[in-house]
Amino acid sequence: MDALLRRLARSGFRRAMGGDHWAWFVLAGSAFLLRRARRRADAVIMSVPIEVGERYLVTLRGPDGSGPTAAVDVD
Repeated sequence: MDALLRRLARSGFRRAMGGDHWAWFVLAGSAFLLRRARRRADAVIMSVPIEVGERYLVTLRGPDGSGPTAAVDVD
């Protein structure tokens, strides 16, 4: 489906810029917006409920195992 929407957007834009009917701009814009709307937002990796006063330690590491550590306080 994504490939079809991409192709519609590209060919519609090309035809509109080539001097064909203005409706090609509408088709290209609609296909572009539908394609953007179909994309998923970033997936939630983990969700943890935190109470006030608790401390949660978040560790970010790169593929080589190095990286910074940050603590998050909930007020």
